[in-house]
Amino acid sequence: MSAGNLGGPLMRSLCAAGLIAAAPLASAAVLVSQPFSAGGESFLSTFDGGLINADSFTLGGAVDVSSIAWWGTEAAGGGSFSVRVASSLNGLLSASALGGTVVSASANATDSDQRALHRFELTLGSALGLGGGTHYLAIGYEDANSEWYWTASDDGDSVSYYSDAQDWPEDDVDLSFEVVGERRQTVPEPGILALLGLAGIGGLLARRRRL
Repeated sequence: MSAGNLGGPLMRSLCAAGLIAAAPLASAAVLVSQPFSAGGESFLSTFDGGLINADSFTLGGAVDVSSIAWWGTEAAGGGSFSVRVASSLNGLLSASALGGTVVSASANATDSDQRALHRFELTLGSALGLGGGTHYLAIGYEDANSEWYWTASDDGDSVSYYSDAQDWPEDDVDLSFEVVGERRQTVPEPGILALLGLAGIGGLLARRRRL
């Protein structure tokens, strides 16, 4: 069996292994989900009014966030939402609002005060890269003439936060939101090399059996 005879099977195996290693390993998915609780409480959250609500979420690894959704009362008055993410609660106060486009749709439900609820979604202008660990999300409506309420969820760790003169007391509720994006799943270089090596050996053995 000559080296030339091995070239065909070996190259085909290596090419197949290369395609496997290069295949896309991530796709957009809901990374964190705390859906709204119909008939539940809603909490005033407006940066202009100084009352800011926040909730935490935990990621198992690095991700690229493409959109953030949440539920709350109707956004009236022509203001805009300020959505901020930080790695600490105090960091939320100095963090820049995320840029993008917000769309809303009726949730066909009401909160405990019979206010109509809507689902809002911010599609980011550029992906937000976050590492694994705990992060904090604050959402407020920026309009001094309007009150906006963020709706509670019944699916979380039962802890949220609100700002109070630079302090962040805890509240025993969850707030409703979803984080959507892609997990960064990369194959470590040693893994690729091992995959290529196994594919090459497999090609050699298959060729040898045929001969």
